[in-house]
Amino acid sequence: MATVAQKLSPIQVHLLRFFSERPINEQETQELQQLIARFYAQKADKLMETIWQEKGYDEAKMLEILEKDFNK
Repeated sequence: MATVAQKLSPIQVHLLRFFSERPINEQETQELQQLIARFYAQKADKLMETIWQEKGYDEAKMLEILEKDFNK
């Protein structure tokens, strides 16, 4: 199986350097994973809110979409 070399982004390099100088335990690892997950979840929420506002969506529209039969 061939591997493709990818260049690391600046943030990836920064994080590798940071954590290579400071060991972290399992609890800290889990906390960091949760922190990163929350960060991206908040970004997704903000993007979804923007899309809803641009398209004029509301709860009624969401219920309409959920009730629609897409198999027809």
